[in-house]
Amino acid sequence: MQRWKRWLLIALAAVFVIGGAFIIWKSDERVDVVLDPGHGDHDAGAVNGDRLEKDDNLALALATAEELKQIGVNVLLTRDDDHFLSLEKRCRLANRRHAQLFVSLHRNSAEGAKGVEIWIGSENDPASRALAQAILDGLDAAGISKNRGVKTGYAQGVGDYYVNKHTRMPSCLVELGFITSDEDNALYDAHLADYAAAIAQAIRAQLPKEETSTEEL
Repeated sequence: MQRWKRWLLIALAAVFVIGGAFIIWKSDERVDVVLDPGHGDHDAGAVNGDRLEKDDNLALALATAEELKQIGVNVLLTRDDDHFLSLEKRCRLANRRHAQLFVSLHRNSAEGAKGVEIWIGSENDPASRALAQAILDGLDAAGISKNRGVKTGYAQGVGDYYVNKHTRMPSCLVELGFITSDEDNALYDAHLADYAAAIAQAIRAQLPKEETSTEEL
């Protein structure tokens, strides 16, 4: 083989190796916050007629992500369209990217109930509670039917929500109104942009200021 061809092959191999390493590094780059729109695809979540929780969750997450980018926060979504992602994969994504915060977005469901509540782990981690309280205060100011408070553990029994238990950073699960409540649904539709802005501002307030940065979705 001619010498120039040999060097060309070596150069191409080096580019390939370096490029592959960059892709791996980029995929593990740290983010400020992971937003997790609950459910997706065949997992609709709570349902009220044609209204599906998975759709509301995604709409809010996309709006909140846009607000976060506008204020200089590096945000990553667990999903940005209607596909299914296991709880394990959602947590693994946040942990692999060394996110500083994790916020899961949901709607609640119970006949006759209304309002917003936010769940953190049963260990009642101070940073998680501060994050949840900041988000709840912002949503309350934006306009909700009832402030149901920050709660610990799991609504349906002993233990914790999976995403609170298996993420390695301060985390919370937001139940933004009851999809079974006409009042909450009307408020959700009217104040979606306000809710997104409130959540984004609360997240930013809980981040170390020197660590915030921007990243395209």
